[in-house]
Amino acid sequence: MQNRTSTRSIVEAGLLTAINVVLILASIYVPFLYFVGIFLWPIPIALTFLRHNFKYSLLSVIATGAIVAFTVDPITAVSFAIIYGALGLVMGYCIKKQKSVITTFTFMSIVVFISTAVLIKLSNLILGQDILKSMIQMLDESVKITKEIYGGLGVPQEQIDLLLKKLIPSPDIIIMVFPVTMLLYSLMSALVSYLFAYKIFNRFGYKVEKIKPLSQWYIPVKLATAILVIVLVSFILVVTKFPNALSYYYNAQILFSFVFTINGIAAVDFYFIKREMKGFLRFLIIFFIMTSPLSNIIFIIGIMDYIFNYRKLDYKRIRK
Repeated sequence: MQNRTSTRSIVEAGLLTAINVVLILASIYVPFLYFVGIFLWPIPIALTFLRHNFKYSLLSVIATGAIVAFTVDPITAVSFAIIYGALGLVMGYCIKKQKSVITTFTFMSIVVFISTAVLIKLSNLILGQDILKSMIQMLDESVKITKEIYGGLGVPQEQIDLLLKKLIPSPDIIIMVFPVTMLLYSLMSALVSYLFAYKIFNRFGYKVEKIKPLSQWYIPVKLATAILVIVLVSFILVVTKFPNALSYYYNAQILFSFVFTINGIAAVDFYFIKREMKGFLRFLIIFFIMTSPLSNIIFIIGIMDYIFNYRKLDYKRIRK
């Protein structure tokens, strides 16, 4: 009986490994599928964990990495194993142990952040390739091509330089804000992967806790306090001319803006829903605002909503 169960586990793990390999290959060779596919890569690993255990899911990661190394290249295989393999293992563990959404999301975000940092370090040590410098070089090439295109259309060079200066940060700024960029990437990756997991795993009969609708998101007092302390400390470091203080300040400012902008989007969505506005129309309006000079209004709304608790979602701050 035990041998039969073991054989079944191996067969199912092999099948899910094959599905994962197909997902990876499709994502790589069909470009428009890539940005969806990368969020699906952890799903078969997590499903293997749910249906069996850590051992089989880890074997699935190793087998998938080996196949991808032979069919694509070793770098993609290592990237999958370190980032998405680890993410799938943590996701499967948290869902199997019925952890809360916040706990699962936090663990997933931490894993993405750490594994991305490890991958960057390994790339630098083993391949001698600085990923950040490579990104800056690619950006410089894009800027040159853009200048040539607009110059060919007769746009004055001064206007081109002014436009690019507004849209594209300098290499020094990119290097300084890279830590917070990695953090935001980790949060978004964990969120999207969890949303896919919720849709897929519930169809397989696994209970995955649903994330609250965007309109119900709010900033808890502890989180707001922590962010404000980080901003204040970074500002003090700048004033006291502490080494690399400007880098800390920029990172703190971006984190502050991001969090309160998300809160502003949630507040706007909340009031649109109260007025029974359709989902697609809400999305279009918010998207238009966020991609226009009016985007600062969303940030201000987010701050005001937090200060006055207009939506009354943070029950701890409601006076009885």
